[in-house]
Amino acid sequence: MGAPLMRAFDHPTVTEPKETDMISRIRRFGSAPSLAALMLAALWLAGCASQEPPPESETGSEPPPAAAAAADLPRVFFVNVEDGGQYPTEQEIIFGVENFDIVPVEDPMVVRPGEGHYHLAVDVPCAAAGEIIVQGTPSYIHFGDGSDRITMQFDSGEHSLCLQVADGEHRVIAGPEHAGLTQEIHVTVVE
Repeated sequence: MGAPLMRAFDHPTVTEPKETDMISRIRRFGSAPSLAALMLAALWLAGCASQEPPPESETGSEPPPAAAAAADLPRVFFVNVEDGGQYPTEQEIIFGVENFDIVPVEDPMVVRPGEGHYHLAVDVPCAAAGEIIVQGTPSYIHFGDGSDRITMQFDSGEHSLCLQVADGEHRVIAGPEHAGLTQEIHVTVVE
């Protein structure tokens, strides 16, 4: 073989230790598996200690204040149809709500904060906030039983659908914090 290997920190007259010298050194410190486990544990601890978690604002796990406030506001939405979508002439429409309770209308009529029922306006403008939706109007479908879906037959073409929540007196829920309780979409029906 060639010349013995030299390391910078070795004394110039000392050559690389032989395999038997290494084995005797390992035996002085314990068995090889124990030493390896000890070294791995030390490396793992050193790695964990040197890493600091990023601040919460950088992780994206905390929503911005405006988004957090908006997340608590009530809203209605269409579950299975979307704005601009294309659907067949017969279509089930399912409604959803967040941060609000959908309940049947009582007799006599009772108004409770945070409760109401759905109305669906088809091909007519949404009712204004605070306006009473008159029952029996063909373009406004009333869901006073608290239900959240309907199967409809549409003519081919474009249609507007406005989902709104009204209170126990059929008055569209008003107030800026309740603006999300009205959603209007436009769909195209194809045969």
